Amino acid sequence: EIEHFSIKKTLYDYQTDALKNAARALYRYYDKDGDERKETFSDLYRGTDIPPVKKYETRADRNNDRQNPVFKILTDYIRPFGDEIPYHNFINRMCFWMATGSGKTLVMVKLIAYLHSLIKHGEIPPHNILMLAPSEQLLKQIRQTVDEFNQSGLHIDLVPLREIHRNRQARIGDTVTVYYHRSDNISDVQKDALTDYRVYENDGKWYVFLDEAHKGGKEDSKRQAYYKVMTRDGFLFNFSATFTESEDIVTTVKKYNLENFVQRGHGKSIYLNEEEYTAFSGRGEEISHDERRKIVLKSLITLGYVSLRVAQLRKDTGIQNLYHNPLMLTLVNSVNTDVENDLLAFFQTLREIATGDIDETFFKESKEALITDWRNARLLFGEDGGGIIGTDEHAIKKIKITDLREAVFLSRRKGSLQFIRSTDDKELAFQMKNADATFALIRIGNTSKWRRELLSGFEETTALQEKSFFDELEQSSITILMGSRSFFESWDSNRPNVINFINIGGKDAKKFVVQSIGRGVRIETLPGKRRRLSHLVLQGKEKVAMEKCHDLVQPPETLFVFATNRKAVKSVLQGLETEKGEILEKLEGLEKAPVPKIGGREMPLLIPKYKEIADSAVARAKFAMSKETLGRLKNYVERTSDAVFTVRDGLETAGISTLRATVKTPETVQLTTEKNYAAISFLQNRLISHFAKTAKASDGVRELDGRDIVHFRHIRVRSEYINDLQAKINRVKQGEISDQEKRELAGQYAREEITETEFDKKKSGKNEETFKELTIRKLLGHYYLPVITGNDKAHYIQHIIKVKSEINFLNALEAWTKENTVPWDAWMFSKIDESLDRIHIPYYDTKTNDYRRFLPDFVFWMCKGNQYRIVFVDPKGTEFASAYRKIDGYKKLFEEGGGARVFDCKNNGLQVQVKLYMFNAPDAPDAAAYRDYWTDEPERIFQAA
Repeated sequence: EIEHFSIKKTLYDYQTDALKNAARALYRYYDKDGDERKETFSDLYRGTDIPPVKKYETRADRNNDRQNPVFKILTDYIRPFGDEIPYHNFINRMCFWMATGSGKTLVMVKLIAYLHSLIKHGEIPPHNILMLAPSEQLLKQIRQTVDEFNQSGLHIDLVPLREIHRNRQARIGDTVTVYYHRSDNISDVQKDALTDYRVYENDGKWYVFLDEAHKGGKEDSKRQAYYKVMTRDGFLFNFSATFTESEDIVTTVKKYNLENFVQRGHGKSIYLNEEEYTAFSGRGEEISHDERRKIVLKSLITLGYVSLRVAQLRKDTGIQNLYHNPLMLTLVNSVNTDVENDLLAFFQTLREIATGDIDETFFKESKEALITDWRNARLLFGEDGGGIIGTDEHAIKKIKITDLREAVFLSRRKGSLQFIRSTDDKELAFQMKNADATFALIRIGNTSKWRRELLSGFEETTALQEKSFFDELEQSSITILMGSRSFFESWDSNRPNVINFINIGGKDAKKFVVQSIGRGVRIETLPGKRRRLSHLVLQGKEKVAMEKCHDLVQPPETLFVFATNRKAVKSVLQGLETEKGEILEKLEGLEKAPVPKIGGREMPLLIPKYKEIADSAVARAKFAMSKETLGRLKNYVERTSDAVFTVRDGLETAGISTLRATVKTPETVQLTTEKNYAAISFLQNRLISHFAKTAKASDGVRELDGRDIVHFRHIRVRSEYINDLQAKINRVKQGEISDQEKRELAGQYAREEITETEFDKKKSGKNEETFKELTIRKLLGHYYLPVITGNDKAHYIQHIIKVKSEINFLNALEAWTKENTVPWDAWMFSKIDESLDRIHIPYYDTKTNDYRRFLPDFVFWMCKGNQYRIVFVDPKGTEFASAYRKIDGYKKLFEEGGGARVFDCKNNGLQVQVKLYMFNAPDAPDAAAYRDYWTDEPERIFQAA
């Protein structure tokens, strides 16, 4: 049950990948005993590009000649080798580098359940489990997640660490005890909140989970030593959205950081104000006061525009819970009132818009500047340039100050501002005096100095707020949220669309940026659908409603980042580059090749499209459960009335009918001892969901659009290689050779080492270059040129072709096309990148009882007369089992009567067929039904029949 977390939540693929990688690492570590396993395990990390920390050494303090305190802590428990502690003593660890909002806590809890299962089966030692987090907010979030998980069967019993020696009454049923504590309270003394690690180190036999507990200064470095001591004969699991230490990076088993999170559609796109990026790049002087005010005003206009767009989308689609109510975060590095004057500019602009004193010309200039910025928007982790899709320049120009007041301040009429303070003096909520609701909230440690020094001219109401405005943020009217370090971590919201960074600086700035942006990238397009629209598969009314506004949703699906000075922008960029783990720059020059023409017109590039169908073989697929589970389900369903199912469980008539039909017709159940469900409530939801599945069916073909193949625009390379590689790409494109090569050719010709024909041919240029492990070449018929191939050592570049079987296929194809004529009037092909491109074949995976996306590595288009062929090619080895399921899915969609289906393309009168080949397999499978789909001959791809 790796995919399922609770009744309401199913893990995403990147979360299950993290769990699978953790299982592999545990297997590799515990497969041997003692020092042998540690040495073997540390061998996995030798030879990596990022050097691991190999030892801890003694270092003399120049003042008092004392040992390094970290070394002293460790050597109290671990015998050093001379003055060194070998790294393999601490290799029993794994790190999960996962973005804020990616569900790290779910992976943690699920991994605890896996450890419990391994312990029960005697696969790993029966050590205690300890959860450490640096704040009460994070511990509270963990407790809430555990409570949700506990509804599904296994019960996780959370116990304070200091109660480990107390006798506790054991729960009935399958239970695992997990101790928890504040990581920042682990110390070398025992008093009040501080806990002496030596009292609880338990001979180093702990499985310790660290949640964002790896960072810090000198004192935290000592705490890292405490954790190492506590896990010296156990295992350390380290979870964070940011890692910077080499020993953390090299032991990372899953990297799904902010860049991956956004690129895979689980978060909003991130826009950085181009004007500020230009300033950071070294062009222009320091930004003036008026320019800072303009940035603040542009951010307010952006918030107003996005709010108006969400309202319009809801009206056009009829879906009232579409997206979220947009929110602006204004974040400062310090809440001191004497730090520069950026905060004053922000408040002054707020007041001017509220009271109507803002200059109309200045307002118009700000709108025009914003439009200019958006035309060539810089989307971090995505495509640079091209603008923000779905922005309506005419609509932005039409925005009046009254529109902005209504969207942001909740009142069209100008007026004065007043504020309400909370009883604990930590919150100030702002409201237009002529409005009925608050629109802004300041949340800091103490508001008294702000009220005295920054809020002169604002009227304070006599009412006091007893409840926290912040705790009710999701349902509140607040549109602007202001604060500082209180927004680092431990709160969740889909609402932010705009972030203002004011006076960001200092040693924690990069950490501040990444964590606060992590607060803003979360997205929930529709209830329960936490991805951008282009990454969702919708059905029914939602699909129909959203199709007509597909190109209008980017504003609410974007996090707009503004900053008021170059120092702030520098911190933003440094923080985001740190989040990438290494600085990669976009590779320019890869461009779409000319599409071949037939009869004076470009050959259309067609791909299949799909639809949902209700009457499905999937609905008749058997549901797996144990005999004992089926008996308990039968007893439960027969004793429960329809009214109870409806009122208590919220089931609809169709779901209740499914439950009753299942227990009456057990032939729909596949009995297996491996599927034993403890919680009936969890089982019933799984079962109803299973039989409610719809199937995918072919729905003809459509023309390729700009979002289907995009990976060549995302190829990035380390900055130190960018210039050399860029030059080679340009030379391949232009067919040029260097002056040095020309001189060498002339010398070879003069010495009669080459003929005149060879000299003329080589002098005219070449279609291939090499760079380190890379080959850059023009490939006949490829969708974009040039094509870059490499190998696994080319870790300095992303989204090129590195898989050996794919490169072998390209080489075979290139050799065949040089010697043979393709028997079609026109043809073209392209690589498909499974992480970025959208072309796929849906298939039903009988192993997981669910639909999955088969992403072949290449797609071919070919046309002759009115005959058109789409051919998918997937270079593989002999992994027959998974390939069989993919081929079965292909056959259901594109074959009938033993042959390929023909789709009529009404726009151009073409007769379209879709074919599939598994390439490079040395031997065809034994199963005759699949043998024809294997080949190692390029000629088969182009065959007419």
